[in-house]
Amino acid sequence: MPEGEERYHALDAVRSAAMMLGIFFHGILSFTAFPFGWAVQDRSYHVGVDVFVWLCHTFRMPVFFLMSGFFARLLLTRRGVAGFAAHRAKRILVPFVVAVIPIMASLLYLLRWGAAHTAVRPESPWNRYPPLEVPSGDASPPPSPCHLWFLYYLLFMFVGVIALVGIGRRFPLEAMWRRVDGLVGQSMRSWALPFALAIPTAAALAFMRGLDAETPITFVPVPRILAYYAIFFAFGWLIHRQADLVSEFGRGLVGRGVLAALALPVPLLFLDRLARTGALEPLWHRGLAVYALALLSWLLVFVFVGLFVRYLSRPRPWVRYLADASYWCYIVHLPVVIVFQILVAEPTWPGPIKYALVMAATLAVCLGTYHAFVRTTVLGSVLHGRRIRPGSSVPELSRQGAVK
Repeated sequence: MPEGEERYHALDAVRSAAMMLGIFFHGILSFTAFPFGWAVQDRSYHVGVDVFVWLCHTFRMPVFFLMSGFFARLLLTRRGVAGFAAHRAKRILVPFVVAVIPIMASLLYLLRWGAAHTAVRPESPWNRYPPLEVPSGDASPPPSPCHLWFLYYLLFMFVGVIALVGIGRRFPLEAMWRRVDGLVGQSMRSWALPFALAIPTAAALAFMRGLDAETPITFVPVPRILAYYAIFFAFGWLIHRQADLVSEFGRGLVGRGVLAALALPVPLLFLDRLARTGALEPLWHRGLAVYALALLSWLLVFVFVGLFVRYLSRPRPWVRYLADASYWCYIVHLPVVIVFQILVAEPTWPGPIKYALVMAATLAVCLGTYHAFVRTTVLGSVLHGRRIRPGSSVPELSRQGAVK
């Protein structure tokens, strides 16, 4: 970020935390009580893990897409369309293209290795993701963006943004945007905003195969998934139009937290019913279920972002470091975490100890490789901008952020 321009330290922390939470999210999937089609299933498991996984899934990626929308507009206003396209190609397209093929190859091998060490789980209809079938012989699974699907979907959103900017230049839309800005500004100060945002979000969720958002597993874009996350992206974009509204996330945290706690049992009960019966009937039951889930998602998004806005709005070196490192860590972590999950799958150690070992080893590898081979190298300049080694007299170049 150029000298003298404001930096959103709290939102850097939000982005970093959402990325790092993804590592903890994937690291615990082998310990779920119900099968998720993961590469390996550990001997130790607990249904509480499933609740944690589901709860993270309701807000983690929505937070990320909201932040992406916010920083996409920041970049566009500062660099113009050409600069925006070039920056997103460097930060998003290049890392995706370079990383996805070796990651797919490594996961194919790990899928076969993990199948030989997996534990038997009780059969259950709770599978939210299609099973990862182990290929036999020379067969291979269909090409997949793997855990980098969010980068792939962001590219489609960026193309849409550029197209909409072009449309906006042809038609006088300023009066419409002023009305939208006024509505957003008033709504951000209202307790009813999450309830209103849950309406279009529930409409997108209604087209999912289950109750919550699906995870794409192929390169064929899924319109219902794209539409769902585009809602959060668009909201982040609108917030940046009045960037002073960021401070509103830090208000009303207790009230939103209480509302989230009250809303939580409703989608859980419907999920349990869907798991037991395979259907939600009559139709209005499904409508109520997806609305309750959408409301919970927005409440958790507001609480998650609000905590960082309230308590991490000042610059902190460790937050800046993790914000830089989180992109690299997320890109490379999945094969690493699965290797350690496989290594601990069969021993009879307590599950929490296994999980702690898996996460400690994964973070050590990811952060260690970042510090040694990425931060001050060409890789680092692609992911987050140029960095220099401590003690150098060359001033550090600031940056816009890996996924902003």
